[in-house]
Amino acid sequence: MGLHTILMGIIPDRFYTVNEAARYLCVHRCTIYAYINHQEKPLPFVRQQSNMRILFQGCDLTAYKASGLPKKGRKRKGGIQ
Repeated sequence: MGLHTILMGIIPDRFYTVNEAARYLCVHRCTIYAYINHQEKPLPFVRQQSNMRILFQGCDLTAYKASGLPKKGRKRKGGIQ
């Protein structure tokens, strides 16, 4: 799938890979894994049965982006960001 197609819009019924989701949300793919493990607002995903690949449904990605992405940045010692 081309970058132009991802930026134009997401098809709600289609499944997207980690790289495609990262391009759509404008974050690094490592940040996608952080969003999956986020305690307050985890990014919903499904695992493909054949090879345990992580996939995201289009409607989940658009809803996650519309509700606001979690704050980015590293956690520092002492709780100060």
